Amino acid sequence: MADECVVKGPDLKELDEEGLWELINDHRHRISLGVRPCMLIPYLRQARVLSELDEDEILSCHNLTNRSMRTSYMLDLLRTQGRNGGVALLESLMIHYPSLYTQVTGQKASTEPSKFSGLIKYSELTEYLVRAVTGMQKELQEARNEAGRMGMRCTSLQADISQMMEQEEKSRCFRSDNERMRRQLAVAHREVTKLKDEKCDLYVRYTAAIEEKSAVNIRCRDLTLQVYQLQTELQKAQAETDYQKRRSLKCASPAETQQLREELSALRRQIMVVEKFSPAHEDILAQDLAEARDGRMELAEQLRSYRDENERLLREKEELLDQKEHLALQVQQLTLDCDLHKEKSTVIQSQLRELQAERDQAYESRDEAQAQISRSLADKDALRTQLVQVQERVFSLQGARARVGIKDLHDKQNFLLQRVETAENDSPLDDDFVFLNDICEAKPPRDTQSSSTDRSSAPPFLMRTRPKAVRLSGRVLSISLQGKDLLGQLSVIGGNKTGVFVHEVVEGSAAHTLGIGPGAQIVEVKYENNQQTLSMVLQDSTLEEALWALGQVTGLCHLSLRSNQDAYESVLQQVRSGAISSGDSFYMRVNMAIPGGPGGTLGMSCNDILHVTNTRPAGTKSTWQASHVHPSQLVDLQGGTLPNYYRAQQLLIRAIENMSFQTSKSNKGGGVTTKEKQKAIRIVSTGRQSRNPLWLSIEDSKAKNARGCVTLMPYTLVTPHFPPVCRPILVLPTVLGRVLDQKLATWQGFQLCEPELLSSSEHAVRLQRSEVLEDSEQAGGGHLSHTLQSVEKVMKKGIHCVLPMGLDCVRRLHRADIFPIIIFMAQSARSARRLRSKLHRHGQNEERLLSCSNSEESLLDKLPCLCRTVQPDYWCDSATLLNSLHTVIWEEQQKIVWVEPDLW
Repeated sequence: MADECVVKGPDLKELDEEGLWELINDHRHRISLGVRPCMLIPYLRQARVLSELDEDEILSCHNLTNRSMRTSYMLDLLRTQGRNGGVALLESLMIHYPSLYTQVTGQKASTEPSKFSGLIKYSELTEYLVRAVTGMQKELQEARNEAGRMGMRCTSLQADISQMMEQEEKSRCFRSDNERMRRQLAVAHREVTKLKDEKCDLYVRYTAAIEEKSAVNIRCRDLTLQVYQLQTELQKAQAETDYQKRRSLKCASPAETQQLREELSALRRQIMVVEKFSPAHEDILAQDLAEARDGRMELAEQLRSYRDENERLLREKEELLDQKEHLALQVQQLTLDCDLHKEKSTVIQSQLRELQAERDQAYESRDEAQAQISRSLADKDALRTQLVQVQERVFSLQGARARVGIKDLHDKQNFLLQRVETAENDSPLDDDFVFLNDICEAKPPRDTQSSSTDRSSAPPFLMRTRPKAVRLSGRVLSISLQGKDLLGQLSVIGGNKTGVFVHEVVEGSAAHTLGIGPGAQIVEVKYENNQQTLSMVLQDSTLEEALWALGQVTGLCHLSLRSNQDAYESVLQQVRSGAISSGDSFYMRVNMAIPGGPGGTLGMSCNDILHVTNTRPAGTKSTWQASHVHPSQLVDLQGGTLPNYYRAQQLLIRAIENMSFQTSKSNKGGGVTTKEKQKAIRIVSTGRQSRNPLWLSIEDSKAKNARGCVTLMPYTLVTPHFPPVCRPILVLPTVLGRVLDQKLATWQGFQLCEPELLSSSEHAVRLQRSEVLEDSEQAGGGHLSHTLQSVEKVMKKGIHCVLPMGLDCVRRLHRADIFPIIIFMAQSARSARRLRSKLHRHGQNEERLLSCSNSEESLLDKLPCLCRTVQPDYWCDSATLLNSLHTVIWEEQQKIVWVEPDLW
């Protein structure tokens, strides 16, 4: 019955080399999965179609990771032996895999000598079969031993499973603890919110206290005025007191003195007479004497009261003198304040004059821009008129389609009128801006490769024609001071993530005199240097950038400060606790390979993504502190130090010089530079003329139009993007991508992007909206275009969209926030030969594939994102190629997409 079921196949002796190998290739997948190379190699060695070197390469090559890959590689080696290799393969299958031999050839397997081709003699064949049987018995014994070992392994795995279950129970406990801690964290968060509310209440009370303080100051000024009035009255009273004092101490005149002397003589005479008087006279005189004594005592008492009043007035005079000195000091202080206010008002007036001049210049620029827009609109109207006339002429020549042509012309004219009206209505809104598309169209292409790259996705800060407008939130205070040795007056902390804050101020310095204290955030610094006006916004600058800008100040400068004590204390607390080392935090892509070294130097490869956390670490100079980033999560890995931008730029230039020297030396010696050395660096340049292309906040009044040089960049800034579950797929080189796109579209979860047939008018509209990714003009009119809507339609289904396009579509997709998986299949002469049959089916050849691979590989470094390169030795046939492609797609889907801005 088995013989009857066998389908009679072609006679192997009648088949030529191509027919024999075509028969084998038709069953290549089945042979690769069902054959073990170690069983066939002894027979093939006996038939002299494989050498010992071939056997070692098949069984020991690290790139052949599984049995199927080794079998497929063995078939490739046998293909180079021609017909003998195919016959030997079939004979070995007939001996070791008779059922597979029957499936391949359609003939029943037999060990008769007549069935063999004569590559091996009958005696040698018998000897070989005996050795093969012995070898199979040994393999059987080894298999039984392996089964015993696997049983023991199974027992150990069961024990491991029990341990894992215990660990699972522990993890469940940990999860419950985690939930409890989460609840506690929520409670703490509510408490923090309550504290923040209390803090807001305190701020309100603080504001009320400030208002009360201002009212008290007003009351104090009123009291000062009253004191001045009282002092005036006191001076009047003091003058009157002095007059009374001088009057009381005034001496008598000489006439009065003589009269008093005569009265005194008369009194003496009377006393002498009285002594001779009678007792009655004595009583009278005694009474007179008592009255005189009483009058004298009254006079003495009055004199004592005058003396007391005089002492009181002297004390009041001393108090008034003290008050006078105090008032004189206050007058001096008020005079100084008045002078300071006068100087400040002078500076403000000068700034107002500069602002008015800048405003007038801006108005002039706006008028010029409006005039230029009007001229461009007039030119566009003239061109549109010519376009309408040409279209009328074309439509008149198409008699069969006259009616349809007239309708399309009418629609086209209405559309142009709408666009003209829209442009005229919107032109006043665009006076202060420059359209990026117009700029990119005005630039001539540098070469054929770069001309196909779309530059319209450049960020606004790289294409602006006037200083960047920065919105400064909160109350900002502008202070003018002599900033010579400004970093000697104050020190700063922070960075681009937290802001730059004043940390310490030297007492007695100009900054300290003006009231600058710790916690003030430096928003902007303006100064002049070598007759150049420099302005730098420090709100988003790194610490290195801020220290460089403050260190350039040599004279009068203007600091814009904002009180932000909470943010400063938060940064200071995090730095002291070790949570952060500074306020810097940004991500960048490395464009050169730098080996690691002692002292914590971080080893880097080209295209690595690093997270920079400190641009001025303590104890080091010209270095940054950074760490590698996890490819799938925004988590820092190994950290260390690396050269800062300027040192890395010097290393990059030195590496390019060394490579140029080695290349010229190898060319003289007849050698070839390896591809690994060529990929050690990535040439990235920019036309920006700032001191550091990573610094985006410097405005130089004389360097705005200097764009003549090219700057090599060792690092480029990147931003992370987290695309949806299914990203589009772009396979390169394009020649191979067209071959594999149809195969990928048949997989589950993949769909090919279908083009749309657009009319000329619709194509113009979609092209203006940047919705056309790639198109080809049709002979019968219209455009067959791949549009952005076609890609989004497939992505909404939750599947991968296969893009049958070239590299030009990448930047257009990025502008729509669509980030495709870019896979470049690197090619060699040997890998191209493996794809010969598939290329011929699609009208391509090996030379065209290699040429396309070399040309597109040079453009990969110009992409704003990373791409995955698959080396030629990673696969050996079409089956392994597709398997590796599926693995790469799954790995790339899990990664973060890092995109860098366009620097031109």
